[in-house]
Amino acid sequence: MIRWSRLRPFARPEKRSLLQDILMGAAGGALGTFAMNQAQALISRLSESKQQDDSQQEPATEVAARKAAEGAGVKLEGERKKQAGNVVHWSYGTLWGAVHGALHERVPLTGKLFGVGFGLGLFLIGDELAVPLLRLAPPPQKVPAKSHLSALAAHIVYGTTAEGTYRLVRRALA
Repeated sequence: MIRWSRLRPFARPEKRSLLQDILMGAAGGALGTFAMNQAQALISRLSESKQQDDSQQEPATEVAARKAAEGAGVKLEGERKKQAGNVVHWSYGTLWGAVHGALHERVPLTGKLFGVGFGLGLFLIGDELAVPLLRLAPPPQKVPAKSHLSALAAHIVYGTTAEGTYRLVRRALA
């Protein structure tokens, strides 16, 4: 049976709730975070030689977790700091996925370039601007170019996975 309402010329604009879009975006953000972690691990394995500075540098997510814990009078070290850093990373990725979902149908440019722009934006605004300004990592000019390229690639993987997941879930619920 032909569903005339699904054919482009006859399609009615979809009206989805903001909450539904946020939840679909959060699912995309969580899956994007997982994919980003896998990409970072793969890039790290494929990297011919790790620079001394890269291996000794505390990840920004762990710095954020440590600073937040210190503000609450708690000292984070070792495995607890690593776990708290993972909570920060997953929360951040899921939150931005939710924001992306909320904006997807409401802001015309959101969702264009199949998530590449989303990943690029998070890389530029998050990694290159906000993280150094918050003193969670050294300024960009003090970070090796190889690290910037690895982070850019991982963020593009995040953006495309978040966007693809959002679209798949939206289509499945249609």
